[in-house]
Amino acid sequence: MPYDPVEYAKGREIVVRASGVKKEYTRGSETVHALRGIDLEVYRGEYICVMGPSGSGKSTFFNMIGGLDTPTSGRVFMDEVDMAQLNAEELAYLRCRKIGYVFQAYNLNSTMRALDNVTLPMTFAGVHADECRERGMKQLERVGLSDRWSHRPKQMSGGQQQRVAIARSLINEPSILLCDEPTANLDIKTGKEIHQLLYNLNKDDGATIICATHDYDMLEVCDRIIWIEDGSIGRIELSEDMTIEKSSLGGEK
Repeated sequence: MPYDPVEYAKGREIVVRASGVKKEYTRGSETVHALRGIDLEVYRGEYICVMGPSGSGKSTFFNMIGGLDTPTSGRVFMDEVDMAQLNAEELAYLRCRKIGYVFQAYNLNSTMRALDNVTLPMTFAGVHADECRERGMKQLERVGLSDRWSHRPKQMSGGQQQRVAIARSLINEPSILLCDEPTANLDIKTGKEIHQLLYNLNKDDGATIICATHDYDMLEVCDRIIWIEDGSIGRIELSEDMTIEKSSLGGEK
């Protein structure tokens, strides 16, 4: 059955809402329209993949949702709070408490142990060291790395580093997990392990996941695919309506 946005929205709670979001950059005398008016509602507990070719605007849109950049016009609401109305301190608090970030390049501190990398957001939030350690070890166990807590990034594989990054993103129990190309630097086998981990976080823990990706394997475990083309939403599809060769990952949806 074709995607029906009205029918799909019934009984669902909006957690992120983008309204007329535009982003323009000036390069000399040229104006670049990175986003041309995005309207989108994301519902609590969804797993969304944002797809599109390089330069289509998907990473820019990702940054708008995460409060890492501001629209030229339009608004982004998180739990019905207009992010543009927040001051720097309020925005920092929201990013620390409500959003978890997972990046393509892991963004780990190379001199710190896995546990210290995971608990870094808690340290910034002023949490006591004992609580940091307890919660940090819990998250490392959650991603299967409790035995690697003392290892530094150079002592871990790419997949292990990404697991540390995911554990770090979960440390403050955010309601939304934003993943920007989380499998781009990983081999196929390791990428599937990250797929499974994100799938489990969504289905077992109810995490809302928004993932900007080129990885078609991720489509088999998400709920909706948002196709961005030239700064606009070209189409929205349900993954169950797409012809995707299913692997054993997560089973049939």
